[in-house]
Amino acid sequence: MNKTMKFKVTKYEGEYKQLIDESAVCEYPLNIFLNGRYLTTLLCTPEKIKELTVGFLAFRGIITDFDQIKSIEVDSKNGISKVVLKDGSFDSSLHSKQMLYHNFNGCRQGEIFSHIMDSMGIDKIKGDNIHIDSGKIYELMKKSLSYSEAFKITGGVQCAVLCDENDVIFICEDVARHNALDKLTGESLIKKISLRDKMLFVSSRVSFEMMLKIARLGVPIVASKSAPTDLSIKFAEELNLTLLGFVRGRRMNIYTNPQRIK
Repeated sequence: MNKTMKFKVTKYEGEYKQLIDESAVCEYPLNIFLNGRYLTTLLCTPEKIKELTVGFLAFRGIITDFDQIKSIEVDSKNGISKVVLKDGSFDSSLHSKQMLYHNFNGCRQGEIFSHIMDSMGIDKIKGDNIHIDSGKIYELMKKSLSYSEAFKITGGVQCAVLCDENDVIFICEDVARHNALDKLTGESLIKKISLRDKMLFVSSRVSFEMMLKIARLGVPIVASKSAPTDLSIKFAEELNLTLLGFVRGRRMNIYTNPQRIK
């Protein structure tokens, strides 16, 4: 399916106007069914649907390994993804359970972070198993952001990029930054790629909700073209994760754990 579609638009430049063809990114409703029951609908870019499905299930804690899935049937034309688990069972509370961090009145943030990590089964990143030169960070970010033709012609997609210390491994993009990250998670699980010694590059800002998804990956370094929020910075510190922001040209901010950057 196409990721972009052309529309006739009236474009103004000052007082001058003209009718032109303008591209817009496609937004595609994906209905996910689990063990024959409707689970959710995601609005996404129509590519890497299988990866998105797997990544979404992983973030929700429904699966931790691709081998738990018996079958995935993707009907791209009708926007349907059907998943059957090997054990045939599914605890719906795993999907509906929300991280109620906003209800912890009177609790210190460290206590809230610890509760979230315990409830989601997230461990702190151990040791400094990866070190990278700052020049390589700039190089990988440039390569990551120059990949997307859809972004160049629409400005409407976000990228999530998996890298090692030498090069880009693969790139996922979507109209929604959360979906791009789920696609990356799903592709990693399908290909059985360990993320414990990898880096994640994203084109979007890093919110606390994004950091919740990132925390499940165990990736030690996250670099963003844009800004992190205060909670994402504090949570990255709690996770022992190196968080970089405003990586543009040959500039960047290192918000947490700078020891991994040479």
